[in-house]
Amino acid sequence: MFDVVHGSQRMSTEAPPAEVIEKWRKTLLEEGRAAKAKEAASKRTLQATDIEALSREVFARVSKDAADKGVTLTEEDMLLLLGDLSGLGPLLELVSRDDVEDVAINIGHIYAYTTTHGWEYIGPTPAGTGDGLRVLIDRAHQIPPTPDRPIADAMLQQMIPTASGITRKGIRVNYIMPPASPYGDTITLRIKDYQTGGSEKGGLDSLCSSRLPPVPRKTFSPIEFSDGEGVMTPNAANYLLSIMINGGTLVISGTTGSGKTYIAQHLFQEMLNFFPRGSIRLFIIEDSNEIVLNKWDGNPTSDTGNIVYTVTRPEIQGGPKPINMYDLVRAALRSRPHGLIIGEARGAEAWELVRAASTGHGYSAFTIHATSGEHVWERFLQIVRAHPEVANYSELDIAKNFAAAVNAIAHVERGPIYGQILTEILEVSPIVERSANRPTFSPIFRFDPDKKRLLPTGNRPMRKGFQAQDLGLPESYFINSH
Repeated sequence: MFDVVHGSQRMSTEAPPAEVIEKWRKTLLEEGRAAKAKEAASKRTLQATDIEALSREVFARVSKDAADKGVTLTEEDMLLLLGDLSGLGPLLELVSRDDVEDVAINIGHIYAYTTTHGWEYIGPTPAGTGDGLRVLIDRAHQIPPTPDRPIADAMLQQMIPTASGITRKGIRVNYIMPPASPYGDTITLRIKDYQTGGSEKGGLDSLCSSRLPPVPRKTFSPIEFSDGEGVMTPNAANYLLSIMINGGTLVISGTTGSGKTYIAQHLFQEMLNFFPRGSIRLFIIEDSNEIVLNKWDGNPTSDTGNIVYTVTRPEIQGGPKPINMYDLVRAALRSRPHGLIIGEARGAEAWELVRAASTGHGYSAFTIHATSGEHVWERFLQIVRAHPEVANYSELDIAKNFAAAVNAIAHVERGPIYGQILTEILEVSPIVERSANRPTFSPIFRFDPDKKRLLPTGNRPMRKGFQAQDLGLPESYFINSH
């Protein structure tokens, strides 16, 4: 052990025991809470700047006392205090990081979206985190969520201590609580650094030297599925799967009980197997929870792998306001999803998903009642009229959006002769038939009653970025040799 002499005082360079440091951290929090309670008693509300100033004052006083006893409190301890007094708790450490753009609390687990790796798993959510955020929303004179009104948005301001001083960050909160998120709170914090830019963080120069990463995934090559008398053939299965892996949007159509949801679940699970767990964030929107991914056991304490489950609430006379799929889709789109899965599109939510998919939210799908693949367009046109904005759109405008968003339609039937089968898979061309005001459909696979199989038609996929070579599929998959 060495000694360092400061004037007449001799100080040991040996680090104090961990329990001593922890005791001072506990003292720091206790004095901070006491000071906050005293300050709150004399003021109606404490703003973010008040909390920051109070934290600095308490930290300066306690850290001086600790230093006299040979204990050094660090900037991390200051962050700990500020997090405790602000109500953000350990989330503040994530909010303060320059590389974190979003923080998601998915039931009992935390994910962070970083500029270097995308979505990353952080760990379990500390108890009381949701309660603290609801208090913060209320203090900001905004409306926190309640069981009667379970979806809420808010904008918070937070002061963050840094080595060079204080930075101000805005936090946009999207909060979904039960019954809309039936297994527990789903919260997304979207972080805005008001001081980003300028020479300190690189400004325009940083855009020349770095960029947001793609979602990491295994290279796709066709899977050797069993070739039997199934719902579809291995070639068709690989075509649909490769569309999803490459960020496409799929419509699965059919009649009631044909198995649309069942097919969607298996397609998405196979897709997720190509990505690191948690790197793809999906919102599942249903009337009742049927689709379950990543072998989640339904336990609210288990990690879902960044899959968010939401359900509607029907209208009950004299009861709380209903929660429809349109509400859930809009909430999901504020929560940085990669994709959305709608269990049964029947109204305005179909337009919201198509609009989102046409502007970059791939990895999406919805099921819809229809009697054939081409009938999907008529059915879609009918149900999206429920959207408040669509009344101002012509059929041509709606068709353009549909064609830009949807890659393919898979139609499933369940009949007395063949049982459950895919009868056709249609590629949706981005080219719209202006004379008919409708999208153009190209059949890629079609069921042959004589062969009792889903066979290629001879047409190749032609959408840009989704042709055979783009999808990692051989051209032979699409040759009609029968």
